[in-house]
Amino acid sequence: MRNQTTTNQTQKTTTTRPARAVLCLLLALLMLGGTWTAYAAVDDPPAITPYYVNIGKHTESFKISGIKAECLAILQSQTPMKLTIKMEFQKEKSNGYETIETWTTSKTGTALTLSESRNINIFCDYRLKVTYTAGSETVVAYRYPA
Repeated sequence: MRNQTTTNQTQKTTTTRPARAVLCLLLALLMLGGTWTAYAAVDDPPAITPYYVNIGKHTESFKISGIKAECLAILQSQTPMKLTIKMEFQKEKSNGYETIETWTTSKTGTALTLSESRNINIFCDYRLKVTYTAGSETVVAYRYPA
């Protein structure tokens, strides 16, 4: 009886060794397969496209000194075209802002500047709203006093 038990154990050992080897091999391949997908070829990100084609740069400045507010807006384009700057001097109200004065200038070229000043009430809050247009592109910027 003891001899027969040893034979059964030998058969189990010989049949489980190849099964363990195959199982280990499969696990190793699965682990490597996970690594392969992690290091798959990465596509380059798409090229950065400019948000504005015509407007090269715009700058606005809004300064208050005493009772005088000074407003400045500069627009630059890539190529000569019709440029327009519209500055709105706005006063804060309880429900938002109200435009109290508007200045506009335009010309054909690559650069345009608009500079204006006005007297203010020092007890009120103001902001500058500037609308830049170059060709068919429009940008709106807001500036608060520095």
